[in-house]
Amino acid sequence: MNYNTLLKLSLLFIFSQSTLWPQSAIMQKPLNVMDYKIVDNDTLKVHWYAADTKLNNPTGAIAFFFGGGWRGGSYTHFKRQALYFSQRGLATFLFDYRVETRQNTSPVACIKDARSALRFLKKNHLKFNIDPEKIISSGGSAGGHIAAGTGTLQLINESTDDLSIDPTPFAMVLFNPVFDNGPNGYHGSGSKELIEEDFHCYCKSYTLPNGKWATLFKSRYLELSPFHNITALTPPTLIMFGDDDHLVPVETAYEFQTKMKDKGNRCQVLIYKGAKHGFFNGVESKVNEENASQAKYFYDTLQASDDFLVDLKLLESSADVKDYFE
Repeated sequence: MNYNTLLKLSLLFIFSQSTLWPQSAIMQKPLNVMDYKIVDNDTLKVHWYAADTKLNNPTGAIAFFFGGGWRGGSYTHFKRQALYFSQRGLATFLFDYRVETRQNTSPVACIKDARSALRFLKKNHLKFNIDPEKIISSGGSAGGHIAAGTGTLQLINESTDDLSIDPTPFAMVLFNPVFDNGPNGYHGSGSKELIEEDFHCYCKSYTLPNGKWATLFKSRYLELSPFHNITALTPPTLIMFGDDDHLVPVETAYEFQTKMKDKGNRCQVLIYKGAKHGFFNGVESKVNEENASQAKYFYDTLQASDDFLVDLKLLESSADVKDYFE
């Protein structure tokens, strides 16, 4: 039996198991919105779901940061995950932040906004009825970078922030994050000859993905790279990668884990076979034979995130993610 036949049979099997859980949420809820930061004449908003709970006790919360290479993206990126976790009893927040295509900013502004976002939640915890000591930071790709930055990049802060509020979250859930921004991490050591040309060309298409920011990270990685700022106080972290990620070296996940464990921190790494960058996004259309494997990655990463939070006692009991989708 050749490889193509095996692949087709595998997809058929996945599809047969997937038809019971297409990726539309069973329940829809109002998505609230409010301003959380005004900076340089830009008003940044947060969209949020209230936690489903029968008690009046403060709940945990999870803050999501979209991906988009620090250049674009939308708060809707993690909308399905946010809706799911709100039904599991967490208040969930989808934060906007400044990006290059809208505000002509660099990744430094993105990091500042993420850290401002968690300070906003902690400062306003009574308004949202959340426990400021039970906030999770989460994001994918560049959003994973700044989510990781909330727990590591202590030197990057907005000058107008209340610096007495520590933005460090209780835990971090990261989807193919760009968290090693050093010389041998994102872009890799072999890209040095291309970096300067990419950074200065102002072209729409770069030789390196997101190459425009390579020089920035090269010169300031000790400030801007979460991997280089792990301490004994870095929060428990779940990292999920596809083993066919063409943008971020997958081995950086294991290097991050090793460094975390050397500091006595908890760090779980999950690698998904055959998955590419952005594999966790799932599908918006009905699950079918063609997209079944991508749909399964969405389910698997959401289930892994749920299990991780249960283990940290941020969720009271285990659940089957499939039960929340129709």
